Amino acid sequence: MNINESLKSAIHYFQKDDLAQAEYIFNEILKVQPNNFNALHFLGLIFYKRKEYDSALEYINKALYFEPNYADAHSNLGIVLQDIGQLQEAETHYKRALQLNPKLVGAYYGLGIIYQSKGQLNEALTFYQKVTELNPNFALAYNNLGTVLGDKDHFDKAVPYFQKAIELNPNFTDAFYNLGNALQQQGKINEAIIAYEKVIFNKPKDVKARLAKCMAHIPLIYQDESSIEIYRIKYHYELLKLQKTISLETTQDIKEAADAIGCSQPFYLPCQGLNDRELQQIYGSLVYKIMTLRYPQYTQILTPLCMPQEPIRIGFISGFFYRHSVWKIPLKGWIENLNKQRFKLYGYYTGNIKDHETEIARQYCTRFVEDIYSFDELCKIILGDNLHVLIYPEIGIDRITFRLATLRLAPVQCTSLGHPQTSGLPTIDYYLSSDLMEPTDADDQYTEQLIRLPNLSFFYSPLDVPSVSINRETFSLRPKSILYLCSHSLFTFHPQHDDVFPLIAQYVGDCQFLFISYYRSNLITERFRQRIRKIFDRYKLDADNYIVFLPFLDPGRYHAINCLSDIFLDSIGWSANNSTFEAIACNLPVVTFPGKLMRQRHCAGILTMMGMTETIASSIDEYVDLAARLGLDLEWRHQISEKIAANRHRIYRDKRCIAALENFFEKVLKKLN
Repeated sequence: MNINESLKSAIHYFQKDDLAQAEYIFNEILKVQPNNFNALHFLGLIFYKRKEYDSALEYINKALYFEPNYADAHSNLGIVLQDIGQLQEAETHYKRALQLNPKLVGAYYGLGIIYQSKGQLNEALTFYQKVTELNPNFALAYNNLGTVLGDKDHFDKAVPYFQKAIELNPNFTDAFYNLGNALQQQGKINEAIIAYEKVIFNKPKDVKARLAKCMAHIPLIYQDESSIEIYRIKYHYELLKLQKTISLETTQDIKEAADAIGCSQPFYLPCQGLNDRELQQIYGSLVYKIMTLRYPQYTQILTPLCMPQEPIRIGFISGFFYRHSVWKIPLKGWIENLNKQRFKLYGYYTGNIKDHETEIARQYCTRFVEDIYSFDELCKIILGDNLHVLIYPEIGIDRITFRLATLRLAPVQCTSLGHPQTSGLPTIDYYLSSDLMEPTDADDQYTEQLIRLPNLSFFYSPLDVPSVSINRETFSLRPKSILYLCSHSLFTFHPQHDDVFPLIAQYVGDCQFLFISYYRSNLITERFRQRIRKIFDRYKLDADNYIVFLPFLDPGRYHAINCLSDIFLDSIGWSANNSTFEAIACNLPVVTFPGKLMRQRHCAGILTMMGMTETIASSIDEYVDLAARLGLDLEWRHQISEKIAANRHRIYRDKRCIAALENFFEKVLKKLN
C-alpha cells in the first residue's frame, strides 16, 4: 500500500463528504501504520461530523499523542471541545495551535466565539478581525464582528459588517437576521422587517426570525399618539398569526422553536403606556407551549419539602448581578437583608459582566452559580437545589432568565419590578410589587397574583459614586439657564406629552432641558430630536435654544449632572425609579405626574414615602405649573431641596418591606404544605 496515495485518496473522499469511503481507507492505513497521525486526525473529524463526540475526541487525541505539534489537530480538537461546552480546554488547544501556526484561521475564529460567549468583547473583536485579515472572504467572521458590536450596543457600526457577510454569502440567513436586529435598534422598522422576511423566505419555519418580525412592530420612538395604537394593532395581529402558524409537528421543529425563545422579547411594549395583560398573556401562552413541549420534565407542579426548623431555600435568577438598575432595585437589598438563619439564598447568574457587586452577591448566597453556558445543565442545577421559592427580579430583559421563567423549577415562582410589566407566563405565580406604587385596581393588570409589599417593596441604600468635577461649560450649557434634567431613556417619553417642554419654556424663558442621547443608535436620538423640534415649532420656539442632548454618562458623570441641574422632570408614561433615587441623592426637586399603571407611579411612590407630595401633579397642566414655579421661584426651589435633604432618609434601608417579604415566603409555603 502506498500510504501517501491512500491518504490523498481518503482526504479527497472526506472533502466530497463521502465519509464511509474515507473512513474505510483511513482504517486500512491504520492497519499498516497504527501511529499515522493524519489518518487518526481525519477519523476524528469524521466522527465529529457524525456528532459522535467521544470517538472524535479519542482519535484526535491519539493523533496528538503521536504528533504533539500537529497544529491542525489542536485547532480541530478545540472545535470539538467547544461544541460539547468544554470552553477552557478548547481555548487551550486553539492557543497551542496558533503557537505552532499563527495563520490558522479556524483557531482565531474559535477563540472569537469563546471570548464572545464569556463577554470579553474587545478580545473577541480582535480575534474576528484577525480572521478577516487572513481570509477577507470569511462571511461568518464578518457576521460575528457585527454581533459583537451589537453586544457592545454599537448597532450603527454593526450594520456594515452584516451587509458585508451578506455580500459574500447572499443566502446567509443568520446575517439577515442579525441585520434585522441592528436595523430595529436604529428604529428602521420597515428595513428590519424586510431583513427578517429574507430569512423567512429561505426558512419558512424559522421561529427566531418570525418572533423578531413580530417584535419589530413595537418601535422605540413614536412620532405621535396615533402611531402607538397603529403599531399596537399590528403587533397584536402578528402575535396571533404566530400563535396559529408556528409548526411544532416534529422534534426538530420543537427544538428550533425552543432555541428561539428569548432572542426577541416585547421589551418596549410597556413604553406604550397601556395595560398589556391581554397581549402578554397571548405571548406567555405561546412561549410556554413551545418550552414545555421541548422540556416536559420541567412542567410538573413541585411539592415543597419543608422540614421543621429547616431554612427556606430561596433562589434568585438574574443576568444582572452587577452594578445595573435591576441589581440596585430590587435585587441587592433583598439579597443582603433577608434573614440568613431563616433563609438560605441561592444565586444563579445568567450574565457575564462582573464587578464588585458580583462579589457582594456571592458573599450573601449559600451557593452562587455562574459561568454555566449550557441551558440544560443550568436547569438541572436549579432543579437539583430543591428550592422552595424562585425569584426572577425581572422577566423580559435577559434572554436566559426569560427562558428559565417559562419552566417550573420551584414550587413557588415570583417576579418583580426589575422590569415593571406582567410576565404573561403561567409558570409565574406571584408579582412582588410596591403598595405605594400600585393603583387600587392593579390586580387586573397582572397574570400573576399581585403581592403588595409595604412602602416601595425594596430595601435601598444610597450608592457610593466616584466624585467627578464637571461644570456647565463641560456640556456647553448656558451659565444662568434653569436646567431641567430629563434623564430617563428617550423611549419612555410619550409623544402626546411632548407639549410640556415648550409650555414650561414659555413660562420660564431661559431654561434648558437635558436629555441623554440613546446610546445604541444616533438615529434614535435624531428621531426624538425631530419630534421635539416639531412641538417647539408649533409654539413658535426654537428647540435648539432649549433642548440639549448629553452623551451617554458613566455613574460619576451622571451623578455630577444631577448635582449640576436645578430640577428633575419625571417622564410621563414610564416613571423613573432608579433615576429618581439618584436625583434625590443630590437634593434635586422632582416633578411627576402619576398614571394608572405601576410603571407610571414609581416617582410618586418615592415622594409619597418621603412626605414630599407637593410636587406630585394631578394633571398635565399642574405638572407644567409645578415645573415652571420651581424654575422661577428660587426660594421655593431651595425649600423643596432642603426638605428633600431632611426627609430622604425615609426611603433608605426600609426593613419593613424585608419583614413582609420574609413573612410572604413562610405564608405561601405553609399554604402549599
